[in-house]
Amino acid sequence: MRREMSKALNKGEDRILWTEKAPKKKAIGVNPHLLFFFSLLLALFIGGSLFYVWTRIQVIRLGYEISSAVKEGKALTEANKRMRLEAATLKSYARIEKIAVEELKMVKPKPDQVIVIR
Repeated sequence: MRREMSKALNKGEDRILWTEKAPKKKAIGVNPHLLFFFSLLLALFIGGSLFYVWTRIQVIRLGYEISSAVKEGKALTEANKRMRLEAATLKSYARIEKIAVEELKMVKPKPDQVIVIR
């Protein structure tokens, strides 16, 4: 009976009769190349995000360092001004003369005691 059915079905030569089992279906799975591509893409995205965050943190940290350096520079400039004023005060002739007369008991020389060397 099979032969008869096969002959009956194969009247046209362009038709093929399959006598085997139904074709095997492909197992549904993920293409390894596609999985690698998406993993690489995800790794690049995460790496880029981490790099962006790191650079922002560095910018903020450097901003704080610059602010601290500017404050320190202003404080040093102010200390420099105070020290220059103190040095000028200590060098004043009136102060030196007062210390010489009062503390060291020095007197001004008389005009005939002064010798000018040229």
